[in-house]
Amino acid sequence: MKNLFPAFPEDAKLWVYAMPRPLTGEQRKLVASRLAEFVTQWNSHGAPVHGAFDIVENQFVLIAGYVDDGVSGCSTDSMVRVMKQLREEGLDGFDRSWVFYRDGEGRVHSVTRSTFQDLVAAGKVSPDTPVFDNTVQFVGDLRRGAFETTFANAWHASAFSASPPR
Repeated sequence: MKNLFPAFPEDAKLWVYAMPRPLTGEQRKLVASRLAEFVTQWNSHGAPVHGAFDIVENQFVLIAGYVDDGVSGCSTDSMVRVMKQLREEGLDGFDRSWVFYRDGEGRVHSVTRSTFQDLVAAGKVSPDTPVFDNTVQFVGDLRRGAFETTFANAWHASAFSASPPR
């Protein structure tokens, strides 16, 4: 994965909005337009937030922000409002019920938790299968490879068992 947000400090806040389906070209333009406008006006208690975004794999909208005193709750709320407006237009990155992984050919898939459990139980997901952890919270997490990591190294390994409960 490319080096995202290279000028940002390790502790810059990060939000990941994972879209259940890849964005179309028009959807990608819409997201980029809205976020480009937003990050130029983003403030935290009157101080400009250093903000940036990227769209990864046409499915993950990553937004990073930092300010010397920390990004406030109000400034986070303003960013969430932009994403909620996009949700009203059919682009829902808030639904945490999806699990994202990469297959052996490098394609990203989004499946329900129960489907992912079935894949794990059937041996179609191995400890080395790349998975996406959309719960990462800091730019430093990206740099350490915590966003796209292996099944064995992610929260997924403790949440999904090779032998599902009866």
